[in-house]
Amino acid sequence: VKEYASGKYANTGFLIKARTESNNYIAFYSSEVGDENQRPKLTVTENVAETPTVNMTFTTTQDNRLRESSPETVLQDNSYIDVGGVNDVGKYRDVMWFNLSEYAGSDINNATLSLYWYYPAGSSRPSDTIVEIYRPSSWNPSYVSWNNRDKGVSWNNAGGDWYDKNGVSQGSTPYATLTLKGSTLPDNRYYELDVTDLVKEYASGKYANTGFLIKARTESNNYIAFYSSE
Repeated sequence: VKEYASGKYANTGFLIKARTESNNYIAFYSSEVGDENQRPKLTVTENVAETPTVNMTFTTTQDNRLRESSPETVLQDNSYIDVGGVNDVGKYRDVMWFNLSEYAGSDINNATLSLYWYYPAGSSRPSDTIVEIYRPSSWNPSYVSWNNRDKGVSWNNAGGDWYDKNGVSQGSTPYATLTLKGSTLPDNRYYELDVTDLVKEYASGKYANTGFLIKARTESNNYIAFYSSE
């Protein structure tokens, strides 16, 4: 791309091939696919006025499920995280943490949390699921559960202690929301939440980085799950 942008060569695009071409056929979506989120993408970072704009993607460092029906169980190794409620089982919430240390003191323009929705794949839900993001109190991934945030240390509120966007303890103004209609089904793609304000607060040092607490606004008949870091 540098060679094209500099004029060294005329822009004739890319030729894409496999190094070997026997018994190794694969396919990617093209620009003609109906879902624009599945089309080929080219991301270019440009230095403007000698100030670099950097786009980076982080993978989850820690994520744990909080399950009301297993209040003492540490759930950090599942391949999914889940939110909402099932009437005869209870509620589900999650805590998630990304290492943002290299952004300390940085001027954050945008931060997006992307979650890949995969369940339930074959049936609708009686109620919509409104996913919400809050700032949790500190927690230890080796010991966190529905009842506890660390070894021998309970949450003040079972299911997790959090602060909302206004700094209110157990408040109801989330940093970000996402609505998944009960009538819709997973469609093999990421869903995004704008967590810019919370990441800015972490990067500026206003609050220690305790990650995200993820829950559903209501927690009845609206259980869904996303893939986890595992």
